[in-house]
Amino acid sequence: MKKLKEDIKNYWYVLLIAIIYLVVTELIFHKTCIVQILFHIDCPGCGLTRATIALFTGDIKSSLHYNYSCIFWLLTILLFIIDRYIKPLKIKPFPVLFIITCLVTIIRYILIVVFKTPIF
Repeated sequence: MKKLKEDIKNYWYVLLIAIIYLVVTELIFHKTCIVQILFHIDCPGCGLTRATIALFTGDIKSSLHYNYSCIFWLLTILLFIIDRYIKPLKIKPFPVLFIITCLVTIIRYILIVVFKTPIF
C-alpha cells in the first residue's frame, strides 16, 4: 500500500489530466478515443472497455467478439499490479508480456479492419 500511496502522490496530476480529457472529450465529441475523434475510424483498442465489462459479467463470447486482446491486457495489468504493489515477482514478465499484448492487439486490428477477417 505504501507504493500505491507514493505513486498516487507523485502522479496525481497524470490522473487529473486523464480524467479531464475523458470528461471533456465525452462532453464535446461523445467519444473518448482520439483516433475516432480525429480520423473517424476504429483504433486497435476499440472494444476493449466493452470486452472487459462483458468478461467481468461472465459473457465470454461477447468479450471475445468485442476485442479478444482484452484478456491479454487484463493479464498484463494484473501481473504488473501484483509485481508493483503486492509481491515482487522473481521473474519480471511485464516488459515481454506488454510487447506481446501490443502485438496481439495490432495483429487483431490488421486482421479485422484491413482484411475484414473476424476471428470470433
